[in-house]
Amino acid sequence: MKADASYEEQNLIYSYLQLLLVDRIFCRDLQVLTNHPVLRTPILYREVLSSGIERVTLLLSEIQMEFARKDIRITNIRSNKEGLWADAKIRGEEMRVVFPLSQYKNELYSRMRVYLGGINT
Repeated sequence: MKADASYEEQNLIYSYLQLLLVDRIFCRDLQVLTNHPVLRTPILYREVLSSGIERVTLLLSEIQMEFARKDIRITNIRSNKEGLWADAKIRGEEMRVVFPLSQYKNELYSRMRVYLGGINT
């Protein structure tokens, strides 16, 4: 990312990308649990995941409002086995934000645990 994007703006984009990924993971897991024939109490697990999805959705909407306030637009998001990157426009200037898998994977699991109501270790 270019130097004229503030640290706060970079972190905001980083958080947004992580939340999108968490949302995708939770939704996929909810679908798997819904269709799992062996669980005795699937409703409990679905409730926990649904609650996590609600938390993530709320945070995503707050970040989107902050994006509007700071004139930030995400124009493209890509990922592969090496990492995650996004093209963004910050105050009209095009930039690319790159996050290697090693940088965000541990934090991602920690955040997921918190959104599901667990304790962050």
